[in-house]
Amino acid sequence: MKSVRLSLVCTKVVMLLIIVCAVLLPNALERYMDFAMIPMDISNLYPFMAILYACCIPAMAALLCLHKLLTNIKNEIVFVAGNVKLLRIISWCCFATAAILVFAVKYYLLFGVMGVMFGFIGLITRVVKNVIEEAVRLKAENELTI
Repeated sequence: MKSVRLSLVCTKVVMLLIIVCAVLLPNALERYMDFAMIPMDISNLYPFMAILYACCIPAMAALLCLHKLLTNIKNEIVFVAGNVKLLRIISWCCFATAAILVFAVKYYLLFGVMGVMFGFIGLITRVVKNVIEEAVRLKAENELTI
C-alpha cells in the first residue's frame, strides 16, 4: 500500500508540474533560445511551443487515467474491465505522444529519441493491459465455476 500511495503522490506532483510548465512554457522557451544561442525568431518559437503544448494533452490524459488506476488498486479493485480500459487509454496516450514527437523531429532531433521512448512505454503498457485483460477473463470464468 505504501508503494501505491507514493505512486499517487508522484502522479499528482507530475500533473502539477505539467500545468506549471504549460503556464511557464513561453517564457522558458525564450530563455532556452537565449541560452542555446538560437536566433530569436517567431518561426522557431511557435512550432516548438505548439509541439510541447500538443504533448501536454495526451500526457495529462494518461496521468489522469493512471491516477484513477492507482486509486482502484488502492481500493483493492484490481482485475476489472475498467482497469483494462484505463491501461488501454494510457497506452494510446503514449502512442499519440510518440507520434507527435516523431513528427516534430525536424524541429529538434532529441524529439525523435523521446518519441521512440514513448512508443516503447506505450508498447509495454499494452502488454500489461493484455495480461490484466486475460486475468479479468480468467477471474470471470472462475467466478462462474462452482
